[in-house]
Amino acid sequence: MNEETNVEPVIEKKKLKNNNLYIGADFGTMTLQAARSDSDDIKIMRNVFLELKSDEISISDLSDINYIENDNNLYIIGEDAFRLANIFGKEVSRPMEKGLISNKEINAIDVLTIMIRDLLGDIKDKDVYVSYSIPAESIDEGRSVTYHEKVFGRILSVFGVNFRPINEAMAIIYSECANEKYSGVALSFGAGMCNCAVGYKGIETFKFSTARSGDWVDKNVSESLNIVKNRVTTIKEKHLNLHDGFQKEPNKKIRRVLESLTYFYENLVDYTIKKIINEFHENVDTEIDEKIPIIISGGTSLPEGFLELFKNTINKYELPFEISEIRRAKNPLTAVAQGLLIKTVSDFSTQTKK
Repeated sequence: MNEETNVEPVIEKKKLKNNNLYIGADFGTMTLQAARSDSDDIKIMRNVFLELKSDEISISDLSDINYIENDNNLYIIGEDAFRLANIFGKEVSRPMEKGLISNKEINAIDVLTIMIRDLLGDIKDKDVYVSYSIPAESIDEGRSVTYHEKVFGRILSVFGVNFRPINEAMAIIYSECANEKYSGVALSFGAGMCNCAVGYKGIETFKFSTARSGDWVDKNVSESLNIVKNRVTTIKEKHLNLHDGFQKEPNKKIRRVLESLTYFYENLVDYTIKKIINEFHENVDTEIDEKIPIIISGGTSLPEGFLELFKNTINKYELPFEISEIRRAKNPLTAVAQGLLIKTVSDFSTQTKK
């Protein structure tokens, strides 16, 4: 292949038209994120809600709580929902599951619409261009991504913005592989899915996803130890260190959770690497005649020692391509949103100049 896609990696805000606003919107199972061309900050919202009956809590108690009211029910959204669920010993509801809009939550789309409105922020009197993330089709889960993609498009159309979908893992290549001319293998270990994409000089050559990632880990730990899944997630985010291990943890209950998390993380990484090798052998026709990096990203990859675990595991296998290095994204949590913004500015700003 000798065709290249040009992607401008540097966002020079002074050169952008004042009335044009570019947004990279990462719609993930665990978090919703927005990177805007007029800000250096990336807004992050936890993608959960907690449904409460009106007689369970008084609205006067919600002065500092992010919530919406609908049909005599209250929906606590975002980080507040996660915190209150732990206090009440309840499970939060998730608008998305396994990387896609949940087919179990009847209120999922209504809640997502409100959350996305807040996520986009002030867009009044702006020509807004949004690239939003979508997963690849899963090789181990039967659901199509078509409904998911179209519903998010419909939600964005409500706000009067220009929009288009971009593969989640390719966004990582746009944000992390400028030095390699946008060639690499990107792995996005999210909550609901692990997404993989292969880019060659900016061209998306191959992509797939698996439905085994952070939520899969938390669910299996929860079922193994018979504890609430929210609690597993909290312990994982606060205490998990795959480098130091679990044996030094003084709290016995936490130590049991960390032990179980460690085993399922090891299983997750091994499973993912096997799927990458298998998919390359069966479905990749592109001959990559140079060494390319593997980029590790996503919230599930945040625990200390994850990169080391991945490297040690992949060294056990013979790969169908040569790698130059295995490295973490500069910011594994926000690399997708940043890559979406880079691609949005590159593509849409070119179009608006014509």
